[in-house]
Amino acid sequence: MTQSINAFLRGTVLAAAALLSACAAQPPVERAVAVTQAELLSGARLGVAANARPSTAALTAVNDDMREFLRQHVPAGLGPTRTIELILQAILDDGLQLRYDNFRTLTAQEAFYSREGNCMSFTNLFVALAREAGVKVHYQEVEIPPSWTAEGDTWRYNLHINALVKLPGAEQVVDFNLGDYDPGLHRRVLSDEEALVRYHNNMGVHWMTEDEGQRAFLHFREALSLRPRTAHVWTNLGTLYRRAGDLAAAESSYLRAVDLADDAAANSNLARLYAQLGEQALSDWYRNRVQLFRQQNPYYLLHLAREAYASADYPAAQRLLQRAIRKQPDEHEFYRLLGLTDLQQGDLRAAADHFTAALAHADAEAGARYRHKLELLAGQ
Repeated sequence: MTQSINAFLRGTVLAAAALLSACAAQPPVERAVAVTQAELLSGARLGVAANARPSTAALTAVNDDMREFLRQHVPAGLGPTRTIELILQAILDDGLQLRYDNFRTLTAQEAFYSREGNCMSFTNLFVALAREAGVKVHYQEVEIPPSWTAEGDTWRYNLHINALVKLPGAEQVVDFNLGDYDPGLHRRVLSDEEALVRYHNNMGVHWMTEDEGQRAFLHFREALSLRPRTAHVWTNLGTLYRRAGDLAAAESSYLRAVDLADDAAANSNLARLYAQLGEQALSDWYRNRVQLFRQQNPYYLLHLAREAYASADYPAAQRLLQRAIRKQPDEHEFYRLLGLTDLQQGDLRAAADHFTAALAHADAEAGARYRHKLELLAGQ
């Protein structure tokens, strides 16, 4: 059995989508890799020393101040459930009163002293304190459905980090968002090393957006030294090189990401890069691949269905939602919008069926809304 504790607002780990296996078709022009992997990671092209390293990051290290904080707020000898409840209460209310900041990725000690951070920062702090209190707890990664902008030919999806507590005969999710954790989302346990890769990727993105290219590179390189086959880090490294004006290195980094996982964001970035280079055939080919990724993704179909619903094109919304459900039949939001579409078309029986299906796949909070809709339909 898996339970969940929702404790604060959502934070995200920046990552690129990789949603579709490679197609048999090949690009219309064969492009040799211009920059080797060793050269991409050497740092020389960005003026970074080969032996330079980012600051040491001990994500869950605990010091004497943190141990004293535990002693003050969590009595010894309690069971694991009560222990984690008191740790959360101490973090959020009684002691630290942490402030959420989606753009701050901090270690446990940094979050403890600064009293702010994003979901990974809070999770680092919780994991550190829980382990210090003798609770078995792991990092967990949750895939948040992607969203699209109106003009976008690319997208990103969020990898949300929370904690999974191992209890006797059960598991409990500790999630730092306010009632918005969806247990139906795909999730997996991360090793501490994988969590460290997410941390360095986050820090690389942070410094890249601050125009601190060399500092960003150190974190991306550190992430890839730990897990060299992490496609989305290669994509972010390619973007760093593109921002630095090194298009050959950017191309090679994006191609590495595509080779590893057919990374969707890397395909999109290649389309833009080849357009910039005047390689229109290649640009069109990669742009078409991005469209294929989108059409194969059920959440993009949901995006199109919402647009169709908003413009009162209910038959189109219905067709798109039916396609989305065939691809992912356990997403309650697809059934919810399909039920609303049925209502707009006057089909009350179909609406009831689809709200019932939504209820079957929903968590407790969403389920209450669907039961209310069904009660209203039953009264008509």
